[in-house]
Amino acid sequence: MKAASGGFVRLAALAALALACNLDKGPTAPGAPIRADQVAAAVSSFVCDVDGATWEGDPDAAVLHDLAPSGVMRVAFNYNNRNNAARNPITGQLTGPGIDMTCKLAQGTHAQFVAVPYNGVPPLLAGLANGEWDAAFAFDQTLEPPGITAAIPHIAVENTYLVRGDAPFQKVADVDAPGVRISVAEGNSPDIYLSHTLKYATLVRTPATPQALDLLRTGQVDAFAGGRGPQVIAFIACCGGRLLPDNFLIANLAIVVPDTAQAHSSAGLQYIDEFVDWAKASGLVQVAIDRANQGGTHVTPPLAPEPRIAFLQRHVARLVENGVLNDGQGNALAVKLQGALEKLADGEIAPAMNKLGAFINQIEAFRDGGILSDGRSASLLEIARDVVNRASDRLALAGGVP
Repeated sequence: MKAASGGFVRLAALAALALACNLDKGPTAPGAPIRADQVAAAVSSFVCDVDGATWEGDPDAAVLHDLAPSGVMRVAFNYNNRNNAARNPITGQLTGPGIDMTCKLAQGTHAQFVAVPYNGVPPLLAGLANGEWDAAFAFDQTLEPPGITAAIPHIAVENTYLVRGDAPFQKVADVDAPGVRISVAEGNSPDIYLSHTLKYATLVRTPATPQALDLLRTGQVDAFAGGRGPQVIAFIACCGGRLLPDNFLIANLAIVVPDTAQAHSSAGLQYIDEFVDWAKASGLVQVAIDRANQGGTHVTPPLAPEPRIAFLQRHVARLVENGVLNDGQGNALAVKLQGALEKLADGEIAPAMNKLGAFINQIEAFRDGGILSDGRSASLLEIARDVVNRASDRLALAGGVP
């Protein structure tokens, strides 16, 4: 696979794309610490206005050390990818799935957070090297570069080629041919993936998506590699072209954190994993996708029951460590979760779900007795009930009853 430098590329004044893209180069410094329920007045402003369930994560000291070592959770956003965030070029305000999810995460962590915006992956990785962020919404978790570790994915994004209307290409495989030039935003998931898989075509990298689209508009490339979102649809409306029907990549986007080897434990990453699982089960991720009006995206499937039950085990342990539950109360829950895991290990799905059902009943009893708040109990129940419901559906299809 050959690669050509993007060089200096003239940015076309595409009115249909103007509000979708901000072409600043590099990161913008965050302003003063911002609570998740406040509107920031800084350049990296945002509004936490997503409705729905509320997360209560009960972080312990290890979690806060990883996610907010300075006392403030600094979350980076690659706003060149609207599946993470978009930035209004006039006001600088950030919106999008990453903002909606981080607002809920920060609220449930009782931590202030600042949004650290980057126009593309290269400046975001430079920010990592400079220690500018504690977590980030960036790219496909299977394509991660050295220096970061990814949580479980939350959004799956279809990636295909946009070509001119008269192009001979009918499917993705047709594009990888000698002499074909493909524009792509440098460092994003399509770039990383195609860099390793293309055999004949040449990648032409640009700092951000608008420049890559402009290369197609001006005939300097034969195809653009990317998603099926509003930027591409706006381009087709104003400049023509068509999307190929199949995909070369389904990018599973995830929150990433600095490598655990770099002064981090695994506590912060595990905490985010549980939050993401809750966000998918509660419907938050789907709400965030709908609010962003992104085409070609969907919520990633849930994990198997075992890791999801492990999330609940760690949450219960934090409740005990933080003094919300006493040892006896924590043990009453832990025994039920461990029993469910043991039954699953033996292939006994229905008995395992009965154990998890007992856990659900115990959480509800603690809630009704005032031991657990509505928020704390709901955060646990959302995951537990989803595990049971999905297992019940599978058993019903197989002709069994849990």
